[in-house]
Amino acid sequence: MQKKFGSILRRSFAFIFLGLCCVSISANAEEKKEGDSGGYERLEPFTVNLVGLHQVIQISLTLKPAKPDISDKIKLYMPAIRHEIILLLSSKTPEQVQSSEGKQKLISETRIAANKALGLSSKDGVADVLFESIIIQ
Repeated sequence: MQKKFGSILRRSFAFIFLGLCCVSISANAEEKKEGDSGGYERLEPFTVNLVGLHQVIQISLTLKPAKPDISDKIKLYMPAIRHEIILLLSSKTPEQVQSSEGKQKLISETRIAANKALGLSSKDGVADVLFESIIIQ
């Protein structure tokens, strides 16, 4: 009787252990899915005076890290990144950012500014900048 009870007890513990392992693996997979935003880091919108102080630019952008582990560094350095981008935007005239070529140049300069704040190159830091909206008033 004791052997039978011990066998049942061992099987029960094994079943519970396997169940907990499955739950743990499932929870880790869900956590990775929730934390993974496709590798993109959205910045809060910017509203900055352009050169001359008569017009402002409102811009929303997203940074694409070159490597997934850079997302955490982007979050950590967000104040420095925002500072560099504000300095960049405030040095522009409306004419410089209205054309398609001007916007492409601004993308490149924004990427360089973000990587400057991170102390990284485009290869290791921010690989791309995506504009979500641009309004010049």
